[in-house]
Amino acid sequence: MSPTSPARLLESHLGLSSHHAGLVSARTFRSILVTVHRPQAPRWTWRGDSSPHHPRAALLFPIGEARDGTALPIGIFVPPQSGETIEWSRPVEVVAVWVPLETLRDFTNDQPLRPVTLNSTPMVSAFRAFTLAIARSTEESSSISRYAIERLLAEMVFGALLEIYSVNLPHPGQPSLVDRARSTMLMRREDPGYTIAELASDLHVSLRHLQRAFARISTTPGEALRRMRVELAESLLGNSDYAVLTIAEIAMHAGFSSALQLRRALHAEGLPSPSVIRPPSR
Repeated sequence: MSPTSPARLLESHLGLSSHHAGLVSARTFRSILVTVHRPQAPRWTWRGDSSPHHPRAALLFPIGEARDGTALPIGIFVPPQSGETIEWSRPVEVVAVWVPLETLRDFTNDQPLRPVTLNSTPMVSAFRAFTLAIARSTEESSSISRYAIERLLAEMVFGALLEIYSVNLPHPGQPSLVDRARSTMLMRREDPGYTIAELASDLHVSLRHLQRAFARISTTPGEALRRMRVELAESLLGNSDYAVLTIAEIAMHAGFSSALQLRRALHAEGLPSPSVIRPPSR
């Protein structure tokens, strides 16, 4: 059984079999799993004393009512090994998004995460609606669509966490302005029209204040955003699933307005041209 199979994941993180976790269906989008459950066990407890292989955080979207008839939270974020317990006291359906902890490294900056109830914001509501739609879809996904859905889900996780922790920050300490800027860039880097001025506006700081924060680490926000786009372009160019796309299409997927802009960005980072990075077709 592979380390990323739903059964292995439920056993390592919750100590439950697929039956007791009420597993109804599972869809895999490369590194991210989306599972649907009708829990048979009265509670789920994340195994705080375990060391699961390939640990994953979970975003849970419960559908139903609590014991007193009130609505359940729109969503719950649970890191691995948290020891968190969630009671399922009524027949309920749960859609879970399982995200590798490694995917969240850029957001967490290696700080510990803790369980948090998600607020009903436009970002979280859109995330929930998108997740429910793909969880219930019976259509087969192509390799390219699985890659795109994986990236969308990862970015929605970043967005949800950014909303949570911008108000209710984890301890110890608060993420710096640079850390928050980088998290926002990761969500928006694929948009060629996204600018540093918009980034400053999203962070509710002046452009000059943002530039000073990056100057302290000897770079600029523009260079940091370009580097993130270059890293994404490198990943796409090296991925055989994207071999059917032209260099110009790769550039657009990675947040560049043209193939020429991509080539210039690669050159600025001391990297070869896209045609050199892309492996030869077989």
